[in-house]
Amino acid sequence: MELRHLRYFVAVAQELNFTRAAEKLHTSQPSLSSQIRDLEQCVGVSLLERDKRKVTLTTAGECFLTDALAILDQAEQAKARARNAALLGNYLVIGFVPSAEVNLLPKVMPLLRLRQPETQIELVSLITTQQEEKLRSGELDVGLMRHPIYNPEIDYLELFHEPLAVVMPATHPLARERKISAAQLNGVDFISTDPAYSGALASIVDKWLTDQQCQPKIVQMATNILVTMNLVGMGLGVSLIPGYMQSFNTGQVVFRPLADDAPTIALLMAWKKGELKPALRDFIDIVKTRCELL
Repeated sequence: MELRHLRYFVAVAQELNFTRAAEKLHTSQPSLSSQIRDLEQCVGVSLLERDKRKVTLTTAGECFLTDALAILDQAEQAKARARNAALLGNYLVIGFVPSAEVNLLPKVMPLLRLRQPETQIELVSLITTQQEEKLRSGELDVGLMRHPIYNPEIDYLELFHEPLAVVMPATHPLARERKISAAQLNGVDFISTDPAYSGALASIVDKWLTDQQCQPKIVQMATNILVTMNLVGMGLGVSLIPGYMQSFNTGQVVFRPLADDAPTIALLMAWKKGELKPALRDFIDIVKTRCELL
């Protein structure tokens, strides 16, 4: 039994007329009749009752029609899924936090284009918590993000660690210093980042301040690093953020390294566990290679 037998039977069952069914199938009536006889022989029972005036379904035929329609529908769904899989194989969605935009993507994207010239690549700027959810749902193929990752379906690799630096208004008294100690931050107006949006940054800063027995005065909480730097530029306080943010400095703030051992924050590459499409395998391989050279 083949799918064409089911299609022929369904056409006859729906039209209840061999001539009209043959026209619908773009075949000859004798060929259609032959296919139906082959099907009935395979099934082992009569599915249709026909005479010179009409065609009707037997009880077995009515039952078989329901299953035949379901099988044909499943076959169409299977074809659609296969086509979608083929299309998605040539499409790669990459999520990233600002650090990756500065430190990583410029180094890896030209190489990915060379390896995957036919692949459509979409770059999406997203905070870490959004990336994890979209990786899980399949909306992202790979994420360049921060800790923490909670979902066991997500695999990841730490690419490198970035030291945090002090950012302050250009007019701040500490701007005259070449390096800033933890003691100098004690009691100063400080802008923190909301842990709901900043990934591990908030907890890393809090732990470092606690370890250094430093208690700045929290005057504002920001939802992301760019907002943090803007608030610093407005003169509201100082903060600790990754040093790469100097690339976005418009001149309103200055960056100073920490005199003490600086805390660091990891950049991760994350993807959903399972079979990986070729473009994603190439991207992971390129990123690993580039990060080994950093």
